Amino acid sequence: MDLANVRPLFPILKERTYLFSGGHAPASTPALQAMEAVASLWTHDMAVLYGRLYDDHTRARELLAGLIGADVDEVAVTDSTGTGSNYAVAMVDIPKKGNVVFDEWSYPSSIFPWMLPGRDHIERRFVKARNGVIDYNDLEKAIDGGTVAVSISHVTQGEGFRHDLAQASRLAHAKGAVLIVDAAQSAGAVSIDVRRDGIDFLSTGACKWLLGATGVGFFYAARRHMSHIPPHAGAPSSASDPMNAGREPFIPKPGAERFTIGIPNLLGLAASRAGLEILASAGIDAVEARVLDLTGYCIEGLKSRGFDLLTPSDPKRRGGVIAAVTDHGPEIEAFMRERKIDIFGGHTYNRSLRIDPHLFNTREDIDRLLEALDEWGRVERGK
Repeated sequence: MDLANVRPLFPILKERTYLFSGGHAPASTPALQAMEAVASLWTHDMAVLYGRLYDDHTRARELLAGLIGADVDEVAVTDSTGTGSNYAVAMVDIPKKGNVVFDEWSYPSSIFPWMLPGRDHIERRFVKARNGVIDYNDLEKAIDGGTVAVSISHVTQGEGFRHDLAQASRLAHAKGAVLIVDAAQSAGAVSIDVRRDGIDFLSTGACKWLLGATGVGFFYAARRHMSHIPPHAGAPSSASDPMNAGREPFIPKPGAERFTIGIPNLLGLAASRAGLEILASAGIDAVEARVLDLTGYCIEGLKSRGFDLLTPSDPKRRGGVIAAVTDHGPEIEAFMRERKIDIFGGHTYNRSLRIDPHLFNTREDIDRLLEALDEWGRVERGK
């Protein structure tokens, strides 16, 4: 699919300039149609729906595996990025003494699982940034023989810094640690190859750059880790013998299906499958090129207007998230809303403005935002 043909698939763009896919991507027409089809079966023909309970589940796993360079039996459907992060931590052997290494921007859902009983004795180390980037010399110094895991967000949500996953993996593995990746702000926006980069565990949600729905997530575990019995896996859907019911030892399914607990989120998966098919049709390399072009163009426009950027200019160090420094984030967000432009005013991170263009956006969308920022500046100066 040519990217020019993607834009008409998103009805919101007929009315608004949507620039916050890192928060939640808007619904596409294929996603809406897919949900309507499931809802119609739910309403009128449950027998057909029951017969295809796992069709979207299976296809979504295949599509996500293709997107990140994994085998399908290494990918599980979950309900959120956080669930995958918890699974990853639960599959790491916890010694009596050790440490886990984060950077200062690691997302809380990656940190909190290490604070639960049974793991809270593990030291938590945080690597500080230098001039807006993580220096891998500093990361290497934080990792030692007692490190059990290095846990990072591929693209950080508050700054838009993109890690070099291959380098992080090499540093972790050199000391016997695993690499755990939160890809909520990268999967679907930039290319990922879990096998090439040596990623042990990766989790992401469907509702952002993957163009899907809330309540759907994905978890990747490298096959070499599949000998671990995952937590909360005791369900017929995760068992090799679903009807065993305790008569024999519980044996989980051989691959990532061991993480499947119960009937999948049918409406959410229908929408998420549609989003993944858009990305697969467009090609992730073309998507990344579009995203990096738009973020670079926007960064230059913001700088020319006097904004300081938290996001690196180097395209190898950023993805789709742009974070600009401002004391007026909420006011700017409200001003843009009145002009039918959607960005984020930094309610989570102080003194920041988030702008997250995706494959359906164009430079004209960025121009409209920049022109509105000029207008906002004139209004502020006139007060």
